[in-house]
Amino acid sequence: MTTNGTLFTGHIIDRLDKVDSTNHYALDLLKQRPPAEGYTVWALEQFAGRGQRGNSWLAEPHTNLTFSIILHPRFLPLAEQFWLTRVMALAVAEFVSSCLKSDSLKVAIKWPNDIYVNDQKIAGILIENVLEGSIIKFSVAGIGININQTSFGPSVPNATSLKLLTGSTFNLEDCLQRIFIPVEKFYLELRAGNYKKIDEAYHKILYRRGILSNLSINGKACKGTIKGVSATGQLLVDTDTGEQNSIEPLEISDVKHLVFL
Repeated sequence: MTTNGTLFTGHIIDRLDKVDSTNHYALDLLKQRPPAEGYTVWALEQFAGRGQRGNSWLAEPHTNLTFSIILHPRFLPLAEQFWLTRVMALAVAEFVSSCLKSDSLKVAIKWPNDIYVNDQKIAGILIENVLEGSIIKFSVAGIGININQTSFGPSVPNATSLKLLTGSTFNLEDCLQRIFIPVEKFYLELRAGNYKKIDEAYHKILYRRGILSNLSINGKACKGTIKGVSATGQLLVDTDTGEQNSIEPLEISDVKHLVFL
């Protein structure tokens, strides 16, 4: 199975009927004989998918996309690893946007790399790295996108899918082939060192950026405004202390410390 329009991404696809985790499978491959860059593991059913910070990714079999892309970002120092998170999030956001039919459906990146449509989650990303000293030798970018699923359990009350948003049924293989194009486009921007361009694109669609919101930070309710994300991946928030002209800037490193109320 090959893809059109890319130099290397998705030219080899390892299609699995069932696997615990495509990331786990890809990491095992890297321990044996590292595949070429762009090698993709695609599972029709993933029964132990993983999300950010140890969370699970639950996907109905044969209705959604669950896949992992192996990359070789040796050009990227370990201290700059969050830039890979940015470009993968931008790629998935661009794919989702291309599938929607309404200008009222706004696609956003919810820090650090969940993809939202309006206030509902449609996709998540988990990037795991294999290091060689201070260099990222390999990266496995695991991506889960809700495509044709129409009902979600109580554990994911704010989830949505392309089918729920558009009323259309999507061909999974076609969707997979389509997403390789923005993945490679943004990845090559990163390889070329176009950090400013990537940063501007990421901040342009950052979820609730510049909007005063009700938040819970470290378990404490407050009002705050998302200002942006630092180069190393910390969320920058200005919290309103409730006193006149009193704003307290915070840097949040762990997504579990922040909840939108």
